[in-house]
Amino acid sequence: MTNLEAMDLAGVTGAAQRHDTYVAVRSKQGGRTLFTIQVRLFDIPVLLPVPDPDKPTPGNRRVNAQHARKFGEYIKGKPDWVAPPLLARDDGRCIFHEQQAVPGSMTIGTLDVPLALGASPSLKIIDGQHRVLGVRMQIDDIQDGMNRTEDDLARVKDDTKRRQLEERLVELKERLERLHAEHVTLQIYVESERKRFEQMFYDVADNALGINQAVKVRFDSRKVLNRTLYEVMKHALLTGRVDEEQDRMRAGNPNLLGAKHVIDLVRTVNIGLTGRMGKKREEELDEPKLIEAANDFFDCLLLAFPVLEDVVEGVTTAPELRETSLLGSVSMLRVLAGVFYQLREDDRTDDEIAEFFSRLAPHMTAPIAPDSIWRTTDARHVMQEGATGPSALAQKLKPLTEEITSWYADPPAALRQGVA
Repeated sequence: MTNLEAMDLAGVTGAAQRHDTYVAVRSKQGGRTLFTIQVRLFDIPVLLPVPDPDKPTPGNRRVNAQHARKFGEYIKGKPDWVAPPLLARDDGRCIFHEQQAVPGSMTIGTLDVPLALGASPSLKIIDGQHRVLGVRMQIDDIQDGMNRTEDDLARVKDDTKRRQLEERLVELKERLERLHAEHVTLQIYVESERKRFEQMFYDVADNALGINQAVKVRFDSRKVLNRTLYEVMKHALLTGRVDEEQDRMRAGNPNLLGAKHVIDLVRTVNIGLTGRMGKKREEELDEPKLIEAANDFFDCLLLAFPVLEDVVEGVTTAPELRETSLLGSVSMLRVLAGVFYQLREDDRTDDEIAEFFSRLAPHMTAPIAPDSIWRTTDARHVMQEGATGPSALAQKLKPLTEEITSWYADPPAALRQGVA
């Protein structure tokens, strides 16, 4: 019988290794523990979850497959490529083994980093989604190419064709060797609180520029208005009809509003169309009251405009609304929000405002006709014939808001008579 005591069993785990170990520097940044390691390009998709272009990662924005592919092609075509560090967060599962403290409040050691296995990997990407996906695409492209080339080599008869395939295989192997030999810096922040890591994503993207307003309002939780977004989005008119990625509502977009537009409406309903959000006002505003006022506004819209009730019921789609009603215009909704705010300031009740809006309902048909109320009153200076909404320029929206507000006390003939 074999003497097991004579065997060295120290390295036996009984299962596949579920982590890689790296030389690491531990330091502090922003009050968080930060680990810095160097990772081979080939290993990036092993440590970090590969983003799915069809499914946004919680706490991050949707990845663009074309943009990711371009980064992979950049690495392929540029031997002197350069890229900033990848940033990730760890929920506490990385294990650091301290070796030696060094000057500058840093410690050198080794870091056990769990592999990106299963539905809940330890590391989540803060910055670098497109680079991770781009590298994964390059690896897949190389491996698929090698498989096809080797299959072709097994069948080829022509010597010239064989040499071409062999050269192709050498080229693919060289590309693969580059991915094994070249590294990128990976910085890992220890952070498990959702709001804090969403704020990290916003801060990184905002400082780097290039982030659109729709994404900003979702993740910049420092601003009180932004913190109202997800509660306001629960309103019946908005549920499932807010685009969290785009700033502009194009004709075919199935959503009624973008996230930025929702926050614009919350702002307008609470401080007016031209109200300024300074530091003092930011501190004074109460989040629940902001949400309540916004919900009151959307309730008012549903009471006054039957076509919006049709949107809620699924009878009318957002693209159809944009084609046939001024209420499909984000700018028109901002104007109505401004009117709502001003009439409230004039001590009008929500019921009174809803009744006033209901008198506007017959005049909300789009495109604007030459004999409509929008062309036979002072609103004609802003509302163009054939348009489906007013201009988005502030200098245009302000006088239109003032004009409609004045109709409450001094309505034009069309509103008094109740005819379009």
